[in-house]
Amino acid sequence: MTALAPPAAQAQHILEAMIAEGTGQYAAACVYYAALRQIEPIAEAGVLADAALRSALWSLLEALAAEPLAAPRRITLASAVPWAGVVFPFFTLGELVGMAAVLDETADGFSAARAQQWAAVVHTILENLRLHHHQRAAHAIQYAAQIVGKNPAPQDLVDVLHDRICGPHVTLCALLFYGPVREDRPHGPFDYLEVQGSWTRRFGGGVGLGMRLYLDDYVTWLADLSDRKVLTFSDASQFYRWLDPLARAFLRAERAQALAIIELATSQRRVGIMAIATHRPHRFDPHELNSYYAVGEFLAMSVVAQGLQQRHDLVQRGRAALLDAVTDGVLMVLPHPVDGATTLTVNECFTEMFGVSQAAAEGVALDSLLDRLQIPDDARQELRRQWFSVPVRAPTTQRGEFSMVRPGGAAATIEWYSAPVYQSGRVMGRIYTFHDVSAERAAAKLRADFISWISHELRTPLTSIRGFAEFILEACRDDLPDLAREYTEIILSSAKHLNRVFTDIIEIARADTGQIQLNLEQAHLSDLIIEAAALLEPQSRERGQMILMALDDELPPVEVDAIRIKQALVNVIGNAIQHAPAGSRIRISTQYVEAAQALPAGAPRDVLLPGILISVQDDGPGLTPEDAEKVFLPFYRARQASGSKIEGTGLGLTIARSLVELHQGKVWAEPRRRGRRGGRFLLALPVAARLAPTRV
Repeated sequence: MTALAPPAAQAQHILEAMIAEGTGQYAAACVYYAALRQIEPIAEAGVLADAALRSALWSLLEALAAEPLAAPRRITLASAVPWAGVVFPFFTLGELVGMAAVLDETADGFSAARAQQWAAVVHTILENLRLHHHQRAAHAIQYAAQIVGKNPAPQDLVDVLHDRICGPHVTLCALLFYGPVREDRPHGPFDYLEVQGSWTRRFGGGVGLGMRLYLDDYVTWLADLSDRKVLTFSDASQFYRWLDPLARAFLRAERAQALAIIELATSQRRVGIMAIATHRPHRFDPHELNSYYAVGEFLAMSVVAQGLQQRHDLVQRGRAALLDAVTDGVLMVLPHPVDGATTLTVNECFTEMFGVSQAAAEGVALDSLLDRLQIPDDARQELRRQWFSVPVRAPTTQRGEFSMVRPGGAAATIEWYSAPVYQSGRVMGRIYTFHDVSAERAAAKLRADFISWISHELRTPLTSIRGFAEFILEACRDDLPDLAREYTEIILSSAKHLNRVFTDIIEIARADTGQIQLNLEQAHLSDLIIEAAALLEPQSRERGQMILMALDDELPPVEVDAIRIKQALVNVIGNAIQHAPAGSRIRISTQYVEAAQALPAGAPRDVLLPGILISVQDDGPGLTPEDAEKVFLPFYRARQASGSKIEGTGLGLTIARSLVELHQGKVWAEPRRRGRRGGRFLLALPVAARLAPTRV
């Protein structure tokens, strides 16, 4: 069997047969290397009138390839007798891979249709030639792909390059990476190129690792490389003038005669360069450079992929460490088309809390995980009912609690909360958190019981003290000496004050332990504000103050315990009356707030909306930022209040906060700032969705 001729020889034979048939007087074919933006002649047949016409043809083909050429193009070459013809472009997967041109001295010297038939055969041959040229590069890439999965060092990649693609004429190959790499500028500018992998004929692999070329002296050729992607020097000494003495000595030691530099880059990042040098004069032809470029492109993508993988692994390790540092149990699930939901991850606290290993918890269906948790069956069934009543991708939240015995034997009450997890605006899964509230509940109950007992035990003698003081003043006021009467009045006043303190303490304890039962009803906040202000009218009148109200009559109703909210309003407005100067004004206003952007600066982030915002502003000294943070703490007195000897238990604002938060609202204070007098307190109460006004 006769061996097939090489593709270039086959193309030559086809062109000669076409000319012999009379289809034109001259034909030529070339390969186009898109990455290098070069054409490479592979076959010619026939004779042009002179060398100038041939040069003009190849220049024209280079220009057509750069356009790029999209369809057959009729051309004319100017001479004493113009030559006319057609250029046929060849495409593979939409990319220009070569061209063929057929010319004749006369416009009708050949049939364009017949020429296109011959050109189709040339196209097939060029495909074979393209595969032939890419074979060595493909083998190198295939081998590199096998070791890239093992996370190789750059030196390993150089060894692949040397073993699989570099010919015997190569005396040096090296990978140099840009540095330092910054996430905010992946395309540079960079400070240096560092040798991270090398091979030389004299010294083998790993020579010069860590050597840096600082780029201040290489701006010109780096800009040229960025534009052309590949630079070649048939005389390597032409490149020496750009190098520092160490790099120059390195090339001379290898007797480098010719040099090729290939850019390593992807669309996301510039990685570095690949340098190939030969020990004898050498012309790097396009198909050899194209092989280097293909391998270099793969190596660049591999380096970027490794960097991304390393960052991904670092993020994953950081997330795992963060989850394990959380003192609550955490469970993350993803939707599954068959099982409904599968477990993505759990943290260490979750495994300890429910007696299940991480390996047994991750990657299983949520339903199966529930069966593995060491919790009572009734709690398991209730969790299954609640969790599977809501799709994993639903944008809703859930919460609940259950009792269990922890693996150590201690009884526990577990509060759980479930919320969607978003990615790019879409729900990608759901997270569950589990918090052991046993110690908190026990401490709160102990505190409430203690306060209740102390208050009860102290109230009995206090009631007697108050009763006897009132009796003495009523029965013997006129008969008492002045000093005795004054002391008795102080005893009565102190007894009343202590009684208020005990009442406030009990109220706070009941609110904190959830012992207050709210009687919810629809109410209008404007009415409650007016009623609260009326109760405080005697105090404000005594101090010569005026309460000004700017209330929105169109506000939607709210579902609240009217008595409790009115008590909170009395405490906040009463605080303003106490701290505002005599003869000043107290301003109260309301507004409907639909979006967080409409809230004033400094508002808490967890204000539930839509809601109603109440502002209480006075002309007093205002609060410092420190006071604004602490003013709701029990018994806290701002410095101005302590200095002015303003009466009060220091519990009114604490009670107001507890009552408002029982209604899922928020209350906060704004520190004084330039351009605004006095203090300002704000209360936000949510409006139920069914009560919110419809916006058209």
